[in-house]
Amino acid sequence: MKKSISKVLLAAVTTAVMLSSCSKTPDESRYIPKTAGVVVDLNAKQLTTKLVTNGITMDKLFEAAQTKDTANEMMKAWKDAENSGLDLQSHFFASFVFQGQPAENKSYISLTASLKDADKFEAYLKKNIANFSLKTQNDFKYIWEEKQHAVIGWNKSAVIYISAVNPNNLEKYAPGGSSAPDYPSDEPMVDSAVAIPAAQVATEDDAVIKNWVAEVDHLFHLKKEESVGTIEPFAKLLKENADAGIFVNPEAIYNSGQFTMIPANVKKLMEGSFYTGTVNFENGKIVFNGHSYMGKELAAIYKKYGKKEIDMDMLKKYPSQNITGFISYAFDFRMIGDIVKATGMDGMVNLMMGKSGLSMDDVLNAFEGQLTYVASDFAITKKESPYFPGEFTEKPDAKWIFSLKVGNKDAFNKVMTSPMLKEVFTREGDHYTVANPMAAATMPAMSITEKYVTLGSDSALLQEYLGGKAHIKLPDGIESKVKGSMIGGYVDLEKVTSVIPEDKVDEDEKGVVKKAKDLLKDVTFVSKADGGDVQHGEAVLTFKNKDQNSLVQLINLGTETVKVMQAKKAKEKAYEDSLFAAPVDTTVAPQ
Repeated sequence: MKKSISKVLLAAVTTAVMLSSCSKTPDESRYIPKTAGVVVDLNAKQLTTKLVTNGITMDKLFEAAQTKDTANEMMKAWKDAENSGLDLQSHFFASFVFQGQPAENKSYISLTASLKDADKFEAYLKKNIANFSLKTQNDFKYIWEEKQHAVIGWNKSAVIYISAVNPNNLEKYAPGGSSAPDYPSDEPMVDSAVAIPAAQVATEDDAVIKNWVAEVDHLFHLKKEESVGTIEPFAKLLKENADAGIFVNPEAIYNSGQFTMIPANVKKLMEGSFYTGTVNFENGKIVFNGHSYMGKELAAIYKKYGKKEIDMDMLKKYPSQNITGFISYAFDFRMIGDIVKATGMDGMVNLMMGKSGLSMDDVLNAFEGQLTYVASDFAITKKESPYFPGEFTEKPDAKWIFSLKVGNKDAFNKVMTSPMLKEVFTREGDHYTVANPMAAATMPAMSITEKYVTLGSDSALLQEYLGGKAHIKLPDGIESKVKGSMIGGYVDLEKVTSVIPEDKVDEDEKGVVKKAKDLLKDVTFVSKADGGDVQHGEAVLTFKNKDQNSLVQLINLGTETVKVMQAKKAKEKAYEDSLFAAPVDTTVAPQ
């Protein structure tokens, strides 16, 4: 979170991103309130083991990624962190708690970790925090970090860091954002030439500190029913024992007062919905898993239309042996109508569509909700500019088909002949064509019938697809993996990266570019309904090297890239220094 995070926990959490604990019920989670909208769990012990097993230690990592001077500085900071009393082999939690109106400045980010030695931690803070002033409240100690406008509180076994956050300015926490502390944004501008009584400033600061210390006190003494651990999806997330995890509670966010414009019936529809996700670095692959937990009302809408699976025939008749990727989707569009009606916004939608002569139901009934997009023969090709003959540019190119299945024929024909489209398309027998020949020349090849709306990159491919005599060639295991799912997709990353032209890369960078091209194989993703109220999604990013841990492969490529970039920067600097070096004038002026 840039500089709004204290030095002590920044060191720990930064390390935890690369590392992470394997306790199935981490004790640190009991300090997280159920009002947290987003919780990130980073598991240090588990990832540390994966790195060390493959010969990567923090010493080697710093040495590989930094210049000598910087590496020494970072190693010193790391050694200090190792002796800080923090348990760097435990879970680290980052929680975003949204509460109150934005102008009230009650929202905050909290970081939670375990302590091995509270005395060492206190000594570490005293050494590293300016204006260290130790105070005690109830059964915990705390300091106010003035520079970062934050509280660090700890007891014998845990540490909690709290920093205020402005929900309307979250982009400042992204890389490259402002690094200024997030002080209250609703305070009036003050003329710097006007003196403010010291007593008044002190009183205001004391009030702010008191409020945040009270929040730390509250977190240290959360009742069981106040903890996020009592929410079943969060408890299940922790039991998955992943390298990293994320939990999202939309209800906690929009009920906090941050989104006052959301209608009450929308909130009611989303009540009881949660999202969780995990990341695991395995040998030769990274596995992402996600679960969508639907509340009672939303689940009832999904159950009404039953489980829907992708139409494999729409995918399998694509005529190519050189597939780059595909995505197939099965979703009953009428669900969208029920969701809009549940929110009470259907009247507004129908009003907006009034001039088209259509209703929302007409459009949603017109299509079955089966769609497929397939691409093949991906390449970088030279194309002549239509405006400047003789000038060529290199651009990515591929063959492709997009197909959408028609639902209710009467509703479809009503859409195609509506005032909105009747000037664009004209009916010819059992299909529709573009009415204006000049407009048709600028559009992709298409076939529009009462069964399918199909577009293609060229007419020959389109006709072959529609003929249905050819058959797609998918890599082993892909068809069985996506069959029966609501969403299925695949991208051959090896083919995509192979077309990157190495001859346009600087000589110094060719080695690392080649290794980057040789890193990834493909990615697959699926989404299936686990039950009436849960949907499960999985994405697997596969590496060419199946025998080495994926995190280790990424780190090795990253450190080598840093070396190359540093060498290039040093080379450029040496060249600039040689250009601007002034000759020494050895002429001695006459006395």
